[in-house]
Amino acid sequence: MVKVADKIIYIQDPDGSRTPFDPLTLQTRLINCFLTAGLRENSYMAEDIALAVEYTLLNSNRPELVFGQGELAAAVVRMLEETGFPEVAALYRRTSGERRVAIDSDPASVAGLLRKFLACSDEAFFDRIAGEVTHAARTLGITEADPHLYLELARHYERRFALEGIAGDPVARLRGRTAATREELSAVLPAEARALVTQGILRVNEINEIFSRIRFFFMMRPFAQKFNLSAPVTEMEIEPLLFQMSRTLEQARAAIENAIQLPEPLPVQLSIPDMSQFITEFFGVEQEKSRRLADELAETLCFEFKNGIYKLTVN
Repeated sequence: MVKVADKIIYIQDPDGSRTPFDPLTLQTRLINCFLTAGLRENSYMAEDIALAVEYTLLNSNRPELVFGQGELAAAVVRMLEETGFPEVAALYRRTSGERRVAIDSDPASVAGLLRKFLACSDEAFFDRIAGEVTHAARTLGITEADPHLYLELARHYERRFALEGIAGDPVARLRGRTAATREELSAVLPAEARALVTQGILRVNEINEIFSRIRFFFMMRPFAQKFNLSAPVTEMEIEPLLFQMSRTLEQARAAIENAIQLPEPLPVQLSIPDMSQFITEFFGVEQEKSRRLADELAETLCFEFKNGIYKLTVN
């Protein structure tokens, strides 16, 4: 089960008809494009791209969330090219009528492009990256190129400069970054959250540049083992424990935000992949009540998040 966003995005066809935007449909189409391009090992990124497009459309300042087919296609193609998958973008464009775009390599054009996608709070740090990208393009004799080339160069310099002089400080290592490994994120978690990771209850996924978000996985069966729960359990017994876990998750989110220090808070995605199995084993309720109970327990686990949850997935 997936929590549906409060606002509905509509895609308008050329004939004027509208259909709700479905990120799963876009994800499936992107997976096919990755496979056709021979990039099976990268096809998992289709979910990140689809969610990034959905998040961008949801946060549009339009009074009505209605977008044309061409606008949707342009957003997807641009994101694929800017994240280093031009061959996938070409396949997607082939069925969408989108033209390939190129950006001039002059300093103003490069800086304008990078400013849209690099979340650097330090202006001097940004200028250094943009300058290096422009210099590299000039050295290679490039006068214009796809946006993804400039972005890949920028990320190379961003990672290299970020590591200079801060190898021993896990918090400083993350500052201003739009991507981070699972190990880097785990290193800045509070002690309680790190204990949950060790116990197999919590997993913090890496943050990637396709769709920068904090993604938590919470496992219910190891959670039950931690608190010595045994069937049958009651909602009155389990909900205080989930509230406690919710506070720990919010502390983990806040620690990551404080370490990264981006201008805007990152959206949070929470997945609970074994909720149905947990309810069957520990509650033994019928299917209809099981769905209701799963939603109630998941909402309890989300209660303490300061900025709410962007996407909640309960299986």
